[in-house]
Amino acid sequence: MSKRRAGSTPGVSDWRGETAADLKDAETRLESLASAISGEPDAAQLRSMWRSYVDLEKSIVFIRVEIDEENPGRFIKIRAYSVPDERQALQFSLKNLRRGSASFAAGDFKQALKELRESRNYLRALLRAKRLKRARGARGQRKA
Repeated sequence: MSKRRAGSTPGVSDWRGETAADLKDAETRLESLASAISGEPDAAQLRSMWRSYVDLEKSIVFIRVEIDEENPGRFIKIRAYSVPDERQALQFSLKNLRRGSASFAAGDFKQALKELRESRNYLRALLRAKRLKRARGARGQRKA
């Protein structure tokens, strides 16, 4: 027999537990990446960055739904989050993720949302730069 809470919707998970697990997973990945990356990230490291990004985005959406936040955030200037050193960008993202996780655990969802968005923005800038670099490299190879 299923252990379902009264009033809960079948198939809908405990979003707080799932979000806490996603944030922990993202933190573990970013810690590992920040200590392991030296130079250009390899394919496995890029996949791990993307997975952290997805975990953060999902968590942000869950929190937005819970606090009924219709504002998707503000448009950001990607340049403000662009850091030339991958390790430094990962450290900034990790620092904000830890703050956001602590705020989430304390139940301060508005603050958690703000800090998790900051963390996500550093990852977004880093991943965007890597994607653009790869695209330029592929274009250069086709012309040669």
